[in-house]
Amino acid sequence: MLNAGLAGLYNQPVIQRRSLYAFILAVAVACPAAAQVATAPARAEEQVAVAPGVLYRHVKQSTAQGEPWSVHVLEVSRNSGLDLRAVAGQNADGQMQRNNPTAMAAREANNGARVLAAVNGDYDSGGQGISLGLSVTSSRFWTSAKSGWPVLAFRHNGEPLIAEAQQAIKVRVKRKDVLVSAINKPVEAGLRLYTREYPAAVKSAKPLKIVMVSRLSPALPLAVNSTVEGRIESIIGGASEVSIGPDAYALVVGEDDPAARQLARWRKGDKVSLKMQVSVEGHSDIRHVIGGFPILVRGGRRDIVGEPAASLSKRHPRTAACYNREKVIFTVVDGRQPDLSVGMTLEELADLMVSLGCEVAMNTDGGGSSVMAITYPGTNGVRIVNSPSDGKERGRGNAFLVVQGGQP
Repeated sequence: MLNAGLAGLYNQPVIQRRSLYAFILAVAVACPAAAQVATAPARAEEQVAVAPGVLYRHVKQSTAQGEPWSVHVLEVSRNSGLDLRAVAGQNADGQMQRNNPTAMAAREANNGARVLAAVNGDYDSGGQGISLGLSVTSSRFWTSAKSGWPVLAFRHNGEPLIAEAQQAIKVRVKRKDVLVSAINKPVEAGLRLYTREYPAAVKSAKPLKIVMVSRLSPALPLAVNSTVEGRIESIIGGASEVSIGPDAYALVVGEDDPAARQLARWRKGDKVSLKMQVSVEGHSDIRHVIGGFPILVRGGRRDIVGEPAASLSKRHPRTAACYNREKVIFTVVDGRQPDLSVGMTLEELADLMVSLGCEVAMNTDGGGSSVMAITYPGTNGVRIVNSPSDGKERGRGNAFLVVQGGQP
């Protein structure tokens, strides 16, 4: 039986009446090898009604071995009319850069939005703020999708989706299509496209073939599910790096890459048609997208999709996102702090998300990146509510915000 204190948490109209006590039992039954968990009920340390339709809770629990968990839960009603927004880290020139999630929230606030909460987003590449998965803000491309990786996407009508993104990006020159393997990702195999949002210069230890495309219509930034016409401004061979101007994009391929042969007939002045198609669960009207890995829950049950690296399977600080018919839920689990919280395995995290009523859930970046911040009623500006394992907030390539008003 639930004790009265825990049961009271779930008497709120926005909260599905499932408890973290159910999670404890689920872990003990479903994955006994993962941890021995005490049968004592969870204890609520804090509960804040951030705004109508937005509830923050901090819950603590100890295992039978005395190992603590510190869990932070943010629930947003899907009927609240609030904007769940993806934002990107960037420098003063608009190029990708790690920003603290609270700094991203402050930037949005300076643009007229009231930010109610912020949660860290996707993994990034090499600490440069280049998201590993698909990153879209207000239908604007930052980075393309990573094969096999899920995303949390929000459609124009606010509907959330968690699934692997499907994309097809290609350029047409002289009536022949050439596949673009990625947008704004580090140089690897295949033809890659870069805009000025990519940090500093595109560099490679191997010689590159670079095709600069300008006279763009419509103008940048690139929008998902759009077609952009342009003209080849220059073709450069044997280059090791390239900087990109504000009104152009670059197509880059290694000179010894098989894809380079498809560019042999291209000439300066040729017309280039760039077509970008992206969808999630068959929906192309996507407005905000942040990637992660792996999927944790499908159909209201633990269902980890993909094969995480061994390091991801251990207990760490965690961030996860999910939804059901009533709400979108973000969860941050503190970790790497034995006196406060030991963190969770992916299996434990999946069972936690099931206990919170998630129909489908995914993991995002964790470790020292896990952070949640809220705006307390009667105050301005978000404040961190969890305990980041680095001892301070870590910069990220993107973040989720819960926003009231302001420009999208």
